[in-house]
Amino acid sequence: MTLIIVLLGVLTQSLQAFDHVYWNVWFKNRVQSAPTSTVLLSLDNGNLAAASSASSSTGLQAKLVEFVRNDGAKQVYLDSPRSANLDPAGDAALNTELKKAGKQVLLVKRSKPNAEFNNSAVITDKFVPPPGTPIAVSNWSVNFLGFAEHAQARVRTEIAEYPSVSAADSRLPASANIYPDFRFDPDSVPVVAASDVLAGRLRPGTFTGKRVFITNTSLHQDTVLGYFGHRDVPAALVDIAGYHGLRMGHPSDVGWLPLLALVLVTIFATRRVRNWKARAVVYCALAAVSLALPGVLREANVIISVGPAYCAFLAYAPLRSSHKWRNRVQQTSSASGLPNISAMTDGGIPPTKDVIAVSINQYEQILASLPRELHGDCARQIARRLSFGGGDRAVFDNDNGLFVWLEDSQTLDSLVEHLEGLRALFSSPLVISGHVLDTNVHFGIDRNVQAKPMSRIKSAIASAQEAQGKGKLYEEFGEQRLAESSWELSLHARIDEGLRNGDIWLALQPQYDFRTNRLSGAEALIRWNDPKRGVIPPDAFILQAERAGRIEAITYWVLEKSIAMLADFNAVAGPFQISVNLSARMVDHPALVQRVADIVRETRLEDCGLITFEVTETFSMTNREQAKRNLASLRAMGFRLSIDDFGTGQASLAYLAEIPSDEVKLDRRFIQAITTDERERLIVESVIGLAHALGQEVVAEGIEDIVTLGVLRDLQCDLAQGYHIGRPMRPEDLLDLLDTSQAGTPGRLAVNL
Repeated sequence: MTLIIVLLGVLTQSLQAFDHVYWNVWFKNRVQSAPTSTVLLSLDNGNLAAASSASSSTGLQAKLVEFVRNDGAKQVYLDSPRSANLDPAGDAALNTELKKAGKQVLLVKRSKPNAEFNNSAVITDKFVPPPGTPIAVSNWSVNFLGFAEHAQARVRTEIAEYPSVSAADSRLPASANIYPDFRFDPDSVPVVAASDVLAGRLRPGTFTGKRVFITNTSLHQDTVLGYFGHRDVPAALVDIAGYHGLRMGHPSDVGWLPLLALVLVTIFATRRVRNWKARAVVYCALAAVSLALPGVLREANVIISVGPAYCAFLAYAPLRSSHKWRNRVQQTSSASGLPNISAMTDGGIPPTKDVIAVSINQYEQILASLPRELHGDCARQIARRLSFGGGDRAVFDNDNGLFVWLEDSQTLDSLVEHLEGLRALFSSPLVISGHVLDTNVHFGIDRNVQAKPMSRIKSAIASAQEAQGKGKLYEEFGEQRLAESSWELSLHARIDEGLRNGDIWLALQPQYDFRTNRLSGAEALIRWNDPKRGVIPPDAFILQAERAGRIEAITYWVLEKSIAMLADFNAVAGPFQISVNLSARMVDHPALVQRVADIVRETRLEDCGLITFEVTETFSMTNREQAKRNLASLRAMGFRLSIDDFGTGQASLAYLAEIPSDEVKLDRRFIQAITTDERERLIVESVIGLAHALGQEVVAEGIEDIVTLGVLRDLQCDLAQGYHIGRPMRPEDLLDLLDTSQAGTPGRLAVNL
């Protein structure tokens, strides 16, 4: 990411700001007086040119050239007049002086800087000098703020190729660059007003042996340039700084890559240093070198660009900080603030340590009995008890009633004795903000020091769960249990993979309508055929998926698949509806209705009544009112609602009155005994009558023989489901069965029903 940011900056030239700030600060702190060998002769005395000033009169400029030459100037640089052809006599006088001067006077063609394109354009003037007059160009490349950076030794214009003013007396190749020495204070360069010269107020010898620039010095002209460490100045002062820069020697421009490479190599090499204090020292040293090195090198005539390197440093620092912050978040339990298993593996496990895991009995029930804001307090209190007697021992929270820590290796007897003591601590109830809660603990031990950290943690957790299942104090590492633990810990990824590659698929179990003597619907049931483990029963992964927060994705996947099948089934045996199980953990979710509405829109479902949501009557009542609103909203959208497993809970009749349902689904435990137990038959008959009185249909599931089917028909049950009707099958098989039945061909449907 750092490299991408830097490269984008290089390509868009947006890194000029770094160089500008750096060189502005550097030269401001390295300022020194300019040599006295240079003088500025101001044509306009620093003001906008007036009609009577020397800036507007070639005749007056001729007198100035004559005076400076006669006063013994070593070299004269005269700005090419932009007011030519206004005074023919003045033009002729200036040409006469230029002929007399020969090479002593250099005519300077100035340029107008363009900050948008980082260059300058030579200003065209109408003045025609006499043949043989030396001409030079002041043409500086500028940054985005118009500050001069460098110029080529020779510049080609539409007319001819001219030397740069700063390099007029050097023999640099045309492609060579000139870099001004901005250490020279432009305010220290002497400035003489043209009016003083013309009025005779200047003593003789002022210009003797000096380089004299006859130029405009007003800061309102279009040739003004930015001067690092200072402000906008007349372009002649930059020419002077360029001249002194060349006196230091021919500069070498190494570009931006060396400093960037130094910064990146140091940063990435330092990441391997584990000691944070050592890393801090290296980073501070790198910052100091990066700040001082470019300026020192420039004074040694090596030009280096700082933009990409500084951009890399400033980009890497927040990116790295955010990465470390994300790691801290990822390695911290959101509820308790304790370090989690990721933090434990990141720190590594020394071979002198045993891994201990503890499983807290009834942890979910404990959390359910506490307000959400107290869940963290509960985990922290458990961690404090576990760390008792362990000094600085860190306890890692796995967020599901499983805690892990490290113990110094010792004999098994000593370790078990210590665990006995920890269990004794939990004989006292947990007291959390007035809530008194009893619990018990079971431990898992891993002493396999050769294994990798995550394998050791998995085995300890698996052993703790096994100990809880057996009601034992502890279990030590076991190979078989480790394999099961690995499967459970990777369940999230395996479910996602199964959905992608088709290992998880949708089966349909048909439902028979007594009223029309036809298959009128089916229940969508998820199935999992793992390539390595074979068929995985739904009970083996649905509960874990609910706990892991993956059940929403599975349910919405089932809903989308079911809707996609409706068209084919209704084309063969319409009307045909499909029932989808709605997880108990989703009923009161605030986003449930919106997500279902999105699926309806995306799948273009026209008749929501072809989908029935089956909700277990023991669904979560954590937010009872939200659950009722969600179910009412789904029904208002046109979906049918069914109370699943009716009769197995503690408040069946209350739920029947409260839930806005269309259907009651009788649990198989009532159905299987109606042919042999008169009491069970009467109960089923009563429920059917009650449901019909409330305007609801009744589905009986678990029908495994034709006798039971006949009894239910006599009891006026509406729909039947079970192995006798049909086992869960692939959608294409059920479609073939329906097609055969519709065609009147004798088949399994006719034989069974």
